[in-house]
Amino acid sequence: MTENFHKKPFDEETMVKLRLFENYIGEWLPVFLSSAKGKRINIVDFFAGPGRDLNGVDGSPLVALKQIHKFTLHIRRSSSSLYLLLNERVGQKAAVLRTIMESQIVDEKLCKWEVTALDFGKAFEKYYPYLQGNANLLFLDQTGVKFISDDVFAKILGLPTTDFIFFIASSSLRRFAGHPHFRRHLKISKGTISARSFNETHRVVTEYYRSLIPQGKEFFLGSFSIKKGSNLYGIIFGSGHPLGMEKFLKVCWKLDSIRGEANFDIDLEDINARSPHLWDHMDRPNKLNLFERELQQGVLKKELTTDGAVYLFALRRGFRPSHARHVLIQMLKERIVAMAEPGARPRISLDGYKKPRSFEVIQNGSV
Repeated sequence: MTENFHKKPFDEETMVKLRLFENYIGEWLPVFLSSAKGKRINIVDFFAGPGRDLNGVDGSPLVALKQIHKFTLHIRRSSSSLYLLLNERVGQKAAVLRTIMESQIVDEKLCKWEVTALDFGKAFEKYYPYLQGNANLLFLDQTGVKFISDDVFAKILGLPTTDFIFFIASSSLRRFAGHPHFRRHLKISKGTISARSFNETHRVVTEYYRSLIPQGKEFFLGSFSIKKGSNLYGIIFGSGHPLGMEKFLKVCWKLDSIRGEANFDIDLEDINARSPHLWDHMDRPNKLNLFERELQQGVLKKELTTDGAVYLFALRRGFRPSHARHVLIQMLKERIVAMAEPGARPRISLDGYKKPRSFEVIQNGSV
């Protein structure tokens, strides 16, 4: 029956989304099973599809279920209850998905699930009360740009203990951002996007959503750009906790070992990890060089004075803690900085964020 709705296999763009979603659930679920004790844990897929493509490749609902089964022992030992909530607007697709889910024979003690066939707005309204006060992962694989409007984004930000992954057709905004239809949903200006290169389109869209975060609110946004032919799409990730961002970046750097943010050469640097250049410096992306310089300067100017601050600096710029650790350790070895507490070691990690250790610039220190 699925062939009636997916008349061709998933393309590479879709497979990138699914790999990212699957890998992130694998990172996210055990953390929440151990930390959200006694709470309800919701995984909500608002654009679930019929479950499989033409060739029987699993879509996002079955990908999520696969990860749930992977952590069966963790779930059974947890005091939390797990819910997989699947919505597909098209009734026939939802019916196929329901049949496929029923064939999986999911133990209710492991996970409770349901399939609904509602427009996104109604589905969001239906599930929103269940999200409040609980631990949530939201997957919003929209086909265009209109559903994750400014208002919806603000409501998601208002949910504590909630991570989200949503997909957006960024190049459509580049073409039509000034059109009234788009302006009703997103207030981003066409000029803001056109001022940057085509490859940077999704970076600009992510910056726009970042500008919607209320001042003073600690919230982390990450992104991953996806090119398909002449079109650019992208993933935007959000979490109110630095560990969520750290886990997302781990997944992204696994997909893109050069910059951690795209399935293509986003900065046109002709770097290929499988075919390195003769000289090592030619395989270092400018993004990494800039990050290291900014980190060094932030330390020297005493804008970054603890290992916890360095940890957050790395996350907000899309780098893993290991990238920042390398820089700070080198500055310690070269006696540019020293730990304030003798014998202490810097922890560029969640531990450093929770209980930061200070370091000091040694007099006349320079890079």
